Amino acid sequence: MIDKGQMLSRHDFSKVNWGILAAVTLLFTLGAALLLMPLLSNMEDPHVLALLQAGTATILLGTTLLALRHYMRPMLTYRLYEHGVRVLDHHSHKERFIAFEKIADIYHSRGSRLLGGLNDSMAFRTSEAAFWYSIKSNISHSRQLIETLIQQQIQQRGPLALNSLYQGEILTFGYLISGRGWLGSWQEKPTQTLRLSATTVSSAQAQVQIEKIHRLENNKQRGTLRLLDLQGNELFSLGYDSLFSADLFIALMEHMINNRIPAYNNPAMTRPPY
Repeated sequence: MIDKGQMLSRHDFSKVNWGILAAVTLLFTLGAALLLMPLLSNMEDPHVLALLQAGTATILLGTTLLALRHYMRPMLTYRLYEHGVRVLDHHSHKERFIAFEKIADIYHSRGSRLLGGLNDSMAFRTSEAAFWYSIKSNISHSRQLIETLIQQQIQQRGPLALNSLYQGEILTFGYLISGRGWLGSWQEKPTQTLRLSATTVSSAQAQVQIEKIHRLENNKQRGTLRLLDLQGNELFSLGYDSLFSADLFIALMEHMINNRIPAYNNPAMTRPPY
């Protein structure tokens, strides 16, 4: 029996749904009134034509909004519990409970700063071969759900990850390769591996010694992560939106930089990362 704990919150279709339905109802009512008006009164032909055109346009606008509502409707909704999250798939009519410690990867897109982060979205999965569960802004209280899952990943995996680093193990983080002119989904983009050990952080393009890193700059406006030396020179950079489990990586890096874990006194730490 899975211990879910107490249910904390429900995350269904956003309240925007009710606003759209109200607007559609109003438009259909107004359109019908405009179409019926010529039949209930004696009007000249030009006025009749104008009313018919206005009524038809109003009903078409209502139909468009109704179609938009159907397109916006999420296939996945969520129930947040003390120990995990329950996913309800409305397409297959199945549901699954995922404990926080089972979340392996998180992809978080902060969205446009011009919109104040209102279009933030996130996806998470339990393994590299598993399905991505997406959370978009059309889910009610989506930002709170996103922040909770990110914090739970840090709390659940952070201490284990730090212990693995101390034992000389290498942690891996996938990141998306940004190609010019890419039109497909982010899930279809090719990925590479970022490797983090107690002594180095490396990718296919660069390798940096942890002892040279003085500060991690997390620029939310530009969506970039930069590792800087004591003089403020850039040693390594990567896009936040391209890195899986970016917040976990940030938490680990900041802990290692601020606390200078005793990597260089532990023989296990001095072995090559590859």
